[in-house]
Amino acid sequence: MGKKSQKQSASNPTSPTEPLEEEAQPIITNVSVSHAKATADEANWRSVIIDQLSITFHGREILADADLKLHAGNRYGLLGPNGCGKSTLMKCIAAGEIHVNSAIDLYYVDKEAPASEQSALEAVVSVDREKENLEKEADALAMEDSSEAADRLTEIYARLDELDADTAEMRAGRILGGLGFTKAMQEKRCKDYSGGWRMRIALAQGLFINPTLLLLDEPSNHLDIEAVVWLEEYLKTFQGILLVISHAQDFLNNVCTNIIRLHKKKLQYYKGNYDTYVQTRVEQEEHQMKRFQWEQDQIKGMKEYIARFGHGHAKLARQAQSKEKTLAKMTEAGLQEKVENERTVTFTFPDPGKLAPPVLQFLNVGFNYPGGPKLYKNLNFGIDLDSRIALVGPNGAGKTTLQ
Repeated sequence: MGKKSQKQSASNPTSPTEPLEEEAQPIITNVSVSHAKATADEANWRSVIIDQLSITFHGREILADADLKLHAGNRYGLLGPNGCGKSTLMKCIAAGEIHVNSAIDLYYVDKEAPASEQSALEAVVSVDREKENLEKEADALAMEDSSEAADRLTEIYARLDELDADTAEMRAGRILGGLGFTKAMQEKRCKDYSGGWRMRIALAQGLFINPTLLLLDEPSNHLDIEAVVWLEEYLKTFQGILLVISHAQDFLNNVCTNIIRLHKKKLQYYKGNYDTYVQTRVEQEEHQMKRFQWEQDQIKGMKEYIARFGHGHAKLARQAQSKEKTLAKMTEAGLQEKVENERTVTFTFPDPGKLAPPVLQFLNVGFNYPGGPKLYKNLNFGIDLDSRIALVGPNGAGKTTLQ
């Protein structure tokens, strides 16, 4: 049995029977979306295939007649410079502005879980509205005595087995554990967590749902190294469609099977991870520049010939007219564009001069917040001008406090 349509965001989950419009409104506003069609044939029922997609946000065109193609089993990294519309595209999908196959359920992690009285574990388990609705339907059908009810109950129980209904808390606990929650932390109320930790809870909800289409916007931002490594390994086994925005190259390399580049209001597709994308793009741009240069040389030569012999000897003039027609055909067919480098930002720092080491010295340093445990004690180290130090450790260990 295929999953029902269940379009929702982390901050406002809805059941399949609730109207999408009520949920979509707070996700994205002032947006205009149009597309020619959404493919929904049997062979692609678990894929998102939209032709001629156009998106205008606050009067600015983000996509113009672009093709959106997301296939089950692929993990896509969505790339593009800041402000090009990556998050807007993702929000349009989540809000239902882009109409995907009704058989596809999706989950969008866009903000932290609410600061509720629920424990972290309860917040993750309770988000699975499909399981809750199926159980209610099964209870109602159990009171009926018909072959149709019996057939439907068989389908429901099969789906509940897929969802591991009896081991929901165990699955949720494993996911939370991978994201850095100890057993004790899993029982702590959501309202007692910071925004960063509630973002982890929201991410755990998305993983627990295990939707056909999972949308993640910068999922590693609030994670320490251990949690990022765990998340990478977890997503490698994701069987649906993953669409992720990330600025972490290692994350894109370890997770993604495909890359989508949002460029000049179009979506360009590349097979492989980030490193493969970079290599392929370099090769394509080299070929593009060679083609561009060849065309420009041809155009320059023909224009010079036309200018020199266009009004001279009859034979030469005919040849000039022929070249003029060839030039017109080339222009009409479309000339190769020159490769444009994306915008770069350059920082310049003045030379501070030399300072005698150690520039910063720690001798038997310790610290704890009032009433709290020791974050560190007996620290002894020095920092010089040529020091390049990466400060790592789990969340709450005191990295930011030390800085």
